[in-house]
Amino acid sequence: MNAVRRLGCFFSILGLSLICRAALTGEQPQLSPFTAEYSLSRGDFTFAKVEIALTIDRRGVYRYSADTTPIGLTAVLHRDQISEISNGVITNEGVVPQSYHYRHRNSDSPRSVDIKFDWPAMRVTNSLDGTSWSMKIQPGTQDKFSQQLSLMHAVAAGNRTVEFPVADGGRAKDYSFSFQVEEVVDVEAGSFQSLKMARSKNRRASQASLWLAPKLNYLPVIVEKKERDGLYLMKLKRFAWTEPSTPDQ
Repeated sequence: MNAVRRLGCFFSILGLSLICRAALTGEQPQLSPFTAEYSLSRGDFTFAKVEIALTIDRRGVYRYSADTTPIGLTAVLHRDQISEISNGVITNEGVVPQSYHYRHRNSDSPRSVDIKFDWPAMRVTNSLDGTSWSMKIQPGTQDKFSQQLSLMHAVAAGNRTVEFPVADGGRAKDYSFSFQVEEVVDVEAGSFQSLKMARSKNRRASQASLWLAPKLNYLPVIVEKKERDGLYLMKLKRFAWTEPSTPDQ
């Protein structure tokens, strides 16, 4: 099913699950660990759930993970499972990714992607289904998942236009997010005043939007993506803050 096989790309591009606690003082905003669940639908048909988690230890080392699985009739017909993990460190300057892992299992064409950052050399190594290559990167480069940690960190700090390069495939791509409007949105988790942000890649017209709720410390409550076969929506069902992990976890 094309919809299920697109889940991982859809989720990592839009990244709908990052929570950032904005400081009320002049200090830098701090990311906080959490768990959350979203529904994924196309039109009136909900076909998958996305379970995400951000863990951070007291040194700033983070692990950001997502598991996407079909539900309902889709689960009967398809056994696809998609997982993504970004590992790195959160510093005073921002998010510094160290590695990214993507797995698409139980499909007719399984896919495996691994990315490793070498910051002293300013390079990143991409491995796709056993084939590897290296490319140069710029300061502040993110992976397809950590980009959202950087986005939420920046919005919590008061920025309404955010740009950074993302190591995505064989070359870096320029991602930009811009504020559109403030409005109230309703999801299963509640009704929230939200900031609508439009996402653009490589200066092209935006095909994706995120609604961030200040009341939830800028948790995305809705993510919308236009595809050729329809409009995809991810909506927040539930979430919970968690405690920092210990350094050896």
